[in-house]
Amino acid sequence: MYHFDWSVVSEYFPVTMEGLVITIEVSLIAEAVGIALGLVFALFRLSGFAPLRWFAIAYIDFLRGIPILVILLWSYYGLSILIKVNLTAWQAAIIGLGCSYAAYLAEIFRSGIQAVPVGQREAGRTLGLSRWHVTAYVVLPQAFRIIVPPLGNTMISMLKDSSLVAILAVDDMMRVTMTAAAYTYRPLELYAAVAVYYYLMTLVTARVVNLVERRLSRLPDGRTKP
Repeated sequence: MYHFDWSVVSEYFPVTMEGLVITIEVSLIAEAVGIALGLVFALFRLSGFAPLRWFAIAYIDFLRGIPILVILLWSYYGLSILIKVNLTAWQAAIIGLGCSYAAYLAEIFRSGIQAVPVGQREAGRTLGLSRWHVTAYVVLPQAFRIIVPPLGNTMISMLKDSSLVAILAVDDMMRVTMTAAAYTYRPLELYAAVAVYYYLMTLVTARVVNLVERRLSRLPDGRTKP
């Protein structure tokens, strides 16, 4: 019978926390890349210029249909082989996760933008604002309030999916746990501990998102929107 030895968790706790820092860094930067690219592709998707619109549709459909692990492997190995771009594992992780999530975030941004009443755009144009000024100063701020919940969900998913970068030998929390498990032959204890760490990260992120959502839903007099 297997006998648990939880002392290995405390023994490898410092190195696991170092991996946790890498996990958070990769997740935040990849999410920022995904948000930036997602917004661009959402605007392309809504563009009246057909080539841009079809390019965005092709990108979104293609990237959403491919597993993130495959995208990560192509980012690291494929770019090096095909176009001689030698990325570090960390760079490939950021690019792979960011480009993959951009496809999902583009649809989130698109739905948020389309949810803003048309009258808001017409009011902005009536005031003499250009189309881009209306988008930047009227539509996007309102769309952001709408998409906060799904945007928070993507951040939670990013924290979990960042564990896939271990396949590229990025020393994130999952990678150092895998190494420790192979060295100590104590996988159950270490993987149970890392599961708890990921759960706590996602739990804190969910609470922060809920707090932001409540703050944004408050009316100027302090009341909450129905």
